[in-house]
Amino acid sequence: MKKFIYIFSFLSFVSCSKEWLELDQPGNIDKPYFIDGSKAYEAVIAAYDVQIWRNNIVGLWAVGTVLSDDAVKGGESDGDQQGMFDMMNFNATPQTDIPHWIWDDMYRLIARSNFAIDIMVEENVDGTKVLDMDEGNRSRYIAECRFLRAYAYFRLVRNFGGVMIYTSAEDDGTNHGEDISAGKPRATPDEVYSQIIADLTYAEANLPTTVALAEQGRATSGAAKGLLAKTYLYQENWNAAKNKCEEIMSSGNYSLVSDYSNIFSSSQQWGSEVIWSLHMVEDLDGHWGEHEGSWLSIWFGDRDMGWGYGFKCPTEDFVQAFEPNDDRLEASVVFDGEMIPGTFGGAPHNFTGGSWNPPTGYMSQKYLIPDNERPITADCNGNLDYIFMRYAEVLLMHAEASMEIGDEAAARSSLALIRQRAGLSDYPDATTINSYKEKSLLGHNDLKAVVYHERRVELGLEHDRFYDLVRWGDASTVFQNFDHFGQTFGKTNFVTGCSELLPIPYYDIQSSNDLITQNPCY
Repeated sequence: MKKFIYIFSFLSFVSCSKEWLELDQPGNIDKPYFIDGSKAYEAVIAAYDVQIWRNNIVGLWAVGTVLSDDAVKGGESDGDQQGMFDMMNFNATPQTDIPHWIWDDMYRLIARSNFAIDIMVEENVDGTKVLDMDEGNRSRYIAECRFLRAYAYFRLVRNFGGVMIYTSAEDDGTNHGEDISAGKPRATPDEVYSQIIADLTYAEANLPTTVALAEQGRATSGAAKGLLAKTYLYQENWNAAKNKCEEIMSSGNYSLVSDYSNIFSSSQQWGSEVIWSLHMVEDLDGHWGEHEGSWLSIWFGDRDMGWGYGFKCPTEDFVQAFEPNDDRLEASVVFDGEMIPGTFGGAPHNFTGGSWNPPTGYMSQKYLIPDNERPITADCNGNLDYIFMRYAEVLLMHAEASMEIGDEAAARSSLALIRQRAGLSDYPDATTINSYKEKSLLGHNDLKAVVYHERRVELGLEHDRFYDLVRWGDASTVFQNFDHFGQTFGKTNFVTGCSELLPIPYYDIQSSNDLITQNPCY
């Protein structure tokens, strides 16, 4: 146990300010800290904590949306978040900060998860567990850590390709919580996906179906199933993806909310559609140097209105993707001159004559909060949850997997639920399908064009679009043809065979003595 005391003391120091991590003499080797279930719980929550870190959340939208055809960086100027600007132009280097943030935070999440698992499975010489705790909680806590570890590896593999795999005593009987910096070469993407599937399979079998209101944000079996379905989708294991989606659909635990705009309302953010989210509350003791609340709203607000940084500005291409009378457009985009009741005093947004004008003429409406919900402490202390997965995505994954195995009826059935909620017909007519970029530019057959189109407009600005274009093989054509009223915002710099992956941070390659290899073209 002594080795763990030093490690957890270090992990608790890095970017974490929770009161329950103010350990009682954590470096005192004569007084072990991890002795019971309550202390194991602290180690588990320390792993969860990585999710709320600012750079982790920024990495989601800076790649998933800003690199896509849905939005551009925005902000005060091109130099505001220079790394993000370089990413948008597909000019990132191994020294660019965004890939560095994703890489570091995901490996910290893996290290904390492995550490928590190790302290719960460590055995005495007689085979009994060192940590005395309720066995049901032990299984659940380990499942939560394996779920978080799977999520971290999923983020890593779709950003960087094959990466180094670090596991725990739960996997092979040896302790690995402390060797996250040990020299290891990159695994293949298939090997990483195999680890993700193993972790999620364990997690779905050992996590609760639902959690109490006081436990919002903790992983459930539904969350594990959802991420497992998404993993299968990325592997093109269509039958497995379809089956996993159907387990969620038949569970009765989730449903679409009737009003699309309510999904992102803080008053309804823990509704029937949420499968997995990061639950945020304002930290009344928080400030710019120490916060536990949400940054989401402040990042995307109107700079001219005095509360917002103006990032992630939707493109004309994204706006034009919506069919007439699609309810999702109004809930997704703020237009020039638009007045949003209760937000920015109800004043009209001036995107042409203001002191700050979004570079595309549009601002993101998703994740905005009304004036009366703005934090009273620091701007970064909002209460808006970050939704990692919602039921609509499960329906869209089901439609895609069904389409790929030739079950058109099942695909259409799931699509109909999505489109009905948006105020549209169950299935678009031929003229409408021909107007989709997925048909006119990319040349997909009708059903595939509808499936891909619906995923774009339903999940627009929710930070998956870039990865979808890459996995569909559409990225090169989309970016080479990108045009926003004559502007490209550097998106035409996309290079096939290079730009699909991010550069691995230079310092990791250097410190590994080139054991870790760089991605192509960097």
